[in-house]
Amino acid sequence: MQTTIYLARHGETLWNKTQRLQGQLDSELTPFGKRQSLEIAEKLATKNIDLIISSPLGRALASAFICQQKLSVTHQVSANLTERNLGLWQGEEVKTLQLLPEYDEVLNQVTTLQINKAESALACGQRIFYTLKQLANEHLGQNLLIIFHGEALRCLLFLLGKKETENAFNLYKNGCVVSLDFQPIMPYLTITSA
Repeated sequence: MQTTIYLARHGETLWNKTQRLQGQLDSELTPFGKRQSLEIAEKLATKNIDLIISSPLGRALASAFICQQKLSVTHQVSANLTERNLGLWQGEEVKTLQLLPEYDEVLNQVTTLQINKAESALACGQRIFYTLKQLANEHLGQNLLIIFHGEALRCLLFLLGKKETENAFNLYKNGCVVSLDFQPIMPYLTITSA
């Protein structure tokens, strides 16, 4: 029995507009971000979503609340779905960080590199994968909407074989939805919208 998980990146925030890294910090959804959140729900309106699960960060919660209103399903929070901790880079603009020698490995690759009190990309991807596996097993046969974050999505999908070497801003736009079918043994990846 398979569990289908729809992974959605939250709607646009004030910091997303300026490509400022949020990590585990937060900023408000923009009006456009609120519309993107509604569009997530509209895209999935025919998918019989059984449950919405989100990161506890404000931007994911706000997007989840909008989806919950449209889809009329229960919403839960999982702390394990929070964005990657980017340490001292949180709050900085990408254009500034791109000048640093570690930039490519930290934000374009998935390795064990940890700098400035940050979580490694590999550790982030593994944390998200383990959490999704656990949720899939707890909700066998159901359709789940997971609302979380771009960098966490990049790290997860890299581990699942989508080996892109760009940052999350370029790869996964706000409001994008990716579908994962979890069989009891192995997840299969298909992209439904980007």
